[in-house]
Amino acid sequence: MNIKYITYLFSGLLLFLLFPSCSDNDTTTDYTSSGSKDAQIYSFSITAIAPISKDSVQRAQDSIRFIRVGKTKFAIDQVAGVIYNPDSLLYGTVLDSVKVAITFNPSYQPSKVLVTTPDSINGYVWNLTDSISFAKLPVTFTVTSPSGNLKTYDIDIRTHKIDPDTMLWQKMTSYPSVFGESKTLLKDNSFYTYAISGNSALLYSSDKSSTLSWAKQTLSGFPANVKPESIFLLNGVFYALDQTGNSYKSANGKDWTKLTSGKVLTSILGVLPADDRANDQLLVTYYRGDGYYFGKTKDLITISEVANISVSPYDNKVPSNFPLQKAASYTSFTTNKNKRMLILTGGASITGTELAYTWLIKDSNDGLEMSPFIKNTLFKGAGLSNFVYGDNLYALSNNQFYISALWGESWVIAPNKQKFDSAITARTGQTAIVDSNNFIWIFGGVSANKGVSDVWRGRLNSLIR
Repeated sequence: MNIKYITYLFSGLLLFLLFPSCSDNDTTTDYTSSGSKDAQIYSFSITAIAPISKDSVQRAQDSIRFIRVGKTKFAIDQVAGVIYNPDSLLYGTVLDSVKVAITFNPSYQPSKVLVTTPDSINGYVWNLTDSISFAKLPVTFTVTSPSGNLKTYDIDIRTHKIDPDTMLWQKMTSYPSVFGESKTLLKDNSFYTYAISGNSALLYSSDKSSTLSWAKQTLSGFPANVKPESIFLLNGVFYALDQTGNSYKSANGKDWTKLTSGKVLTSILGVLPADDRANDQLLVTYYRGDGYYFGKTKDLITISEVANISVSPYDNKVPSNFPLQKAASYTSFTTNKNKRMLILTGGASITGTELAYTWLIKDSNDGLEMSPFIKNTLFKGAGLSNFVYGDNLYALSNNQFYISALWGESWVIAPNKQKFDSAITARTGQTAIVDSNNFIWIFGGVSANKGVSDVWRGRLNSLIR
């Protein structure tokens, strides 16, 4: 009897378990199809082919731009419904025909993607393979999931609006009142402008800021017959020569002391960099009876004659094609040993011949390593300025920039986008200084045999921080 009871009980339990599976389908939940409600875009990328231009320069620029297009990363803001590139595309990029790659929920494809552009107000259904134009924005994607849910995305493809290769100029409202040959130096955060006016030497100083305010300083011990191009800074100390070969120094730029070296100095060429900035020296030239010689010095008192120069295996005299005077001087203090050097551009030889050469000069235990580049035919002579800007060596001659990507080996005229402002008076003998904010400062100069006292500041858009 107990066996029958157990049998009935087991049969009833089995019927109870089977009964719900035979119930109405409306009570059943199908978990495998719940993902069909997801209308989100999971990833977004684009590629495009550069347009074919007849201009070779334009083709090269487009090639660079469209390589960047294919490497552009996009972010997706699912809450705001925006797809955008955090790093803007290069200036001038026009995306007229773009291949778009999109991923969705890995379990299915959407039932429809509607693309809306300014030229198709009502939109069109995209087949996920045809090219799309982003030349005009906004562009909107509306994704429909298999279950009918909608998700809309605004496609924000960001492009730089300012041409990075354009140089913009600003005339400063304040400038030193100098009307002759001048030179400006930047020490710490202040400009010092030295000038000759008639038979007098002048000094104006100003803190470096967007609104310069110049103050005339009282000079003590400074020679009225100074050579303005000879004024240099070495480890925070000012040095200069007068027209007769005497030398001077000043710690503050105002109070000067005459020095005794026992040599008649012809020129201070610039700062010759060492491995350690404390061991930097001035490179000078002087006359010794039978010719001109190079000297290295830290104080313009003790001057060591350079015994060997790489371009002259027979003697150590200044070469006849070397710019003994009026050369543009720039010192590269970079940590790259190959580019740490004194660079001289233009100037005049011993005989007064105008030169177009660029000299790269490095200090060495054996003397001087000197590399002259003599193929330049674009500019020459005195009154030039040179400096490093971005990754290139620049020279300024008669209101025209020249650029050398090979550190003086060859020069090209700077593009029109880097022309001087037409309001800048044509001049020579100006001072060009590049500051830590990538501004190029142009001070003074001479125009039509008269001194120019204005100050201009310019900068490439690509170097704005």
